[in-house]
Parts: sequence; structure tokens; C-alpha cells
Amino acid sequence: MVVFGCAGCGAVLTAPVAQVALPVHARQKWGNGVLLPVLMEPGTYAVDPEPSGPPWRLWSEVGVDEAEARGVFAPVRALSFGRRAIVVAPGEIRGTVLIPERCGGYCCGLDGSDGPNLACEQCGRAVATRIDDCSLWQAVRLDPGAVRRLPAVGPAPETVSWKTLAQELRDTPPFEESGHWSARCAAAAGAALAHLLAASAGTPVAVPDGLVADTFGRALDALLPSGPMPKTVALAGPLLPHPAPELAPDISLVPQHPQTGRHGSHPAPA
Repeated sequence: MVVFGCAGCGAVLTAPVAQVALPVHARQKWGNGVLLPVLMEPGTYAVDPEPSGPPWRLWSEVGVDEAEARGVFAPVRALSFGRRAIVVAPGEIRGTVLIPERCGGYCCGLDGSDGPNLACEQCGRAVATRIDDCSLWQAVRLDPGAVRRLPAVGPAPETVSWKTLAQELRDTPPFEESGHWSARCAAAAGAALAHLLAASAGTPVAVPDGLVADTFGRALDALLPSGPMPKTVALAGPLLPHPAPELAPDISLVPQHPQTGRHGSHPAPA
């Protein structure tokens, strides 16, 4: 457990928090006028693996090779070469005040487009950006150059078992009360589809009937060619039996632990 303090004066800026993986839906935007809930669970923080904010470099300056090394394979206007923000829930923040001239937003709240909008209450240093506008997950992004980690008293939370996670998922419907698909599920499915397409290397794939085919089948049919000898896809993970070696799939769809970010086990050589 840690707390984050101001790098200028040392004032404590957060409650005690433990590190977890950044949720896969962190960058998902969900319709104009839709107020999304808080991104991070209480008592947690995540380090965004992607840099954000200035300095920015135009695509023509970066070049294809450097962009691909960053995991960007299609042209964009510019790439951020800023710091990797520390993300917490707004309710974990302490000892800060809003910077009025940086409180721009689209329509329902703050979108962070004007730069850091939270300052240390004690010394006035800009330390974080609060985001709570519609279509965006509510979060506070601490500037790693303006804060520092400090040890906190208390045990770190236990890692939730795969069995407990599976039960929680069974008890959570993949749709909202309105009947629309859950924003979290939509983001997770989109991320999984991207990984599945990358693993296919552009060759045909065959997915098992049922939920996997219902979720990914139409998209895969539209995005990949058809043909003989497709790569086989199957669900795998710590709660599923491994098939015999001769029946092992070419590609395994595995779960990612929301706390550790680690992937579940899968049969070799998938």
C-alpha cells in the first residue's frame, strides 16, 4: 500500500491505495450525454502503460518504425511522448483544489483537455487531472512528475482467486437495465477481438459454436478471409481442462486478471 504526496511540499494527496492493472475499458468512450461510473475500484491505483499529454510529435516526425515499436500501426495525427499517468478514483483524492481556468469540458463535466486541473491545496503545484465529463470514465490522473510515492500503513489487499472472479462474472449480467450491452463488456470484447485478429496473422480462423461465435463470429467473417485449414480458436484458462496435445487449438482465448494483469494459463503450443 502507498499514498501519493506532492513532490513540491510533501503534502499527502491520496488515501492509501494498492496497485492493480489498468482496466481494459479505460479508453472506451460511450455516447454523448451518457454519464459513466468511476473507472478504478476503491483503494486501488494503476499506472497507464501509454504515455499521455505533451510533448507531442507529428506522425511525419515519428516515422513508421518508431510508431510500430509503440504499438501504433495506423497513421494518427500525433503521438504523445509524455509521462505515464497514475490513475485513481476521484474519491481517493485528498488535499487538492480545482484550478478554475483549466476546468474545461464538453457538456457535463471536466474532460481534462486544458491540462492538469487539480492543484495541491498546500503549495499550489498542479498535480493531477480530474475527468468526469459525459462519455468518459470518471478518474483522476496524477502527474508522475508532480507526485511521489510514500509508504502507507496497512496490509495490501489479497489477490482475488480465479474461482471467485468467475463467480462474480456469472452474477453480473453483460447488459445494463436499459437493455444495452454493458460498456465494460463492449470494451472487453473489442480488446479481445483486436488480440484475436492480431494472433490470426490475417489467416482464416474457426471459432467454436456458442458464446464465442455469437460474440466474434460476424466480425471475424467480415475482417478475415475464408479458406481451407483455418486456425482453430478455443477458450482456455485456469478453470478449464487442458485438451490433449493433438487437440490443442492454434489460438487460445484466455482471461486477464483484473488485479495483476496476468493472463490465465493455456495449452501449449497455442
